[in-house]
Amino acid sequence: MKGPQPSIRKRADRLRPALGAVFLAGYALHTFAPGSFRTAAFLISGAVLYLLSVPWSSAFHRGLVAVSFGLLGVAVATGRFDTGRFLEGMPTYFGVVAVLLVLSVAGYPLRAARYEAQIRALVAALSRRGANVRTTAGVLGHGLGSVLDVGAFVLVDVISARAAPRERLEALKWAGRAFSFAPLWTNLNVFTATTIVLTGVTYPGLLSVTLPFAMIGLAATLLAAQRSKAGAAEVAEAEPLDRRALAVLLYPVGLVAAVAAVNLMLPGVSLTAAISLTVAAVVLLAAGVAALVLRRSSPLERLVREARAALTASHAEFALFGSAGVLVLSLQMLGALAPLGALLSALPAWLVAPALAAVMGAGFMLGIHVIPLVLMVGAAFPLDSGPAPALWAAAILLGSQAAILLTPFSSAVTMLARLSGLHPLEIGPQRNWRFGLAVATAALLYLGLLSPLLL
Repeated sequence: MKGPQPSIRKRADRLRPALGAVFLAGYALHTFAPGSFRTAAFLISGAVLYLLSVPWSSAFHRGLVAVSFGLLGVAVATGRFDTGRFLEGMPTYFGVVAVLLVLSVAGYPLRAARYEAQIRALVAALSRRGANVRTTAGVLGHGLGSVLDVGAFVLVDVISARAAPRERLEALKWAGRAFSFAPLWTNLNVFTATTIVLTGVTYPGLLSVTLPFAMIGLAATLLAAQRSKAGAAEVAEAEPLDRRALAVLLYPVGLVAAVAAVNLMLPGVSLTAAISLTVAAVVLLAAGVAALVLRRSSPLERLVREARAALTASHAEFALFGSAGVLVLSLQMLGALAPLGALLSALPAWLVAPALAAVMGAGFMLGIHVIPLVLMVGAAFPLDSGPAPALWAAAILLGSQAAILLTPFSSAVTMLARLSGLHPLEIGPQRNWRFGLAVATAALLYLGLLSPLLL
């Protein structure tokens, strides 16, 4: 008698690592050695993974699929569908997925047991110096979030649950608030990188306009966390602080600097491609060095496991950005984005930045993910041909930051809800509406100050 047969999903998921490897190889070849065959391999593998992702994605993603292909059908029925334009546009969206998959292993070194112990030791050191659990959660949420993205919340959750169980939800809340400032400066954030590419601003140019807001905002957030009534974290140090603690602090900064250096040395390579190249090289180097030092293959085996897990669990990424590509390209062919472009073009120059921030915030709140949203805005309004690309970039990032903890459609709120067990509306808007309002007000005031300086 035959045993139980694996489900269709399990069978499909077994194919994902191999297909994902082909997909990433196709992305690399398409980016660094473009050619019709290489691009076709990239698109076909991405399309297959997309088809294998949609059935097991969330209701939101399936709804997006329906809307996207509905508009595509309208474009075909009205004779406005352009096959060449469609095939030229889709690599951009699948490229976002490829970068996200590479970034999912960016925190590989910090997830090693010896570094997790040092993270706990750092928290204990902060606690001895008077920092409460909310402040330490904010520091971790921002610092580790610049590399791990929302994966940093997992470490915050584990540490706060051990250090101060009663403060766990508050720790997650303040970690999310501090994390929201990270996309304003880290080039490891795909949204930030996409914004830089679309506006044509240089990375130093972006930092010159966003760092003041990010640093002042983060300092004010951590000060508010420290002033709140919360007990100090009680983390027992498994081992004393050593040079590995310094590595925990320097790794995010070093990785960001390495991406910036590669982008500077290879100006013909897009920033998103530079991110993929640099992160992959750094992670492989770290795994190789660890294997040589320890004289065993376990570091390499752990990297393979993490990579396979990222590829197997990539349903949402493919469903979201594959559908977003179909949606935006269909809207372009139908001319539906023209009114938005006409509206932004008709505004006085000093009002464009606040309008961009408002469009990004409102679109994010209405359920459009920020990366498809900024690509949609870029398709309607030429962001790279304005008088102040740095100002446009700052407006896009600030408008999105104000909504990141208020919309249930953000990855930050999704992860916080998963860890806390609370509904996204409860862990998001209900606990952070005052914070979001304060950030939105400060952002509009800041853009109002920047506009006369940069225009």
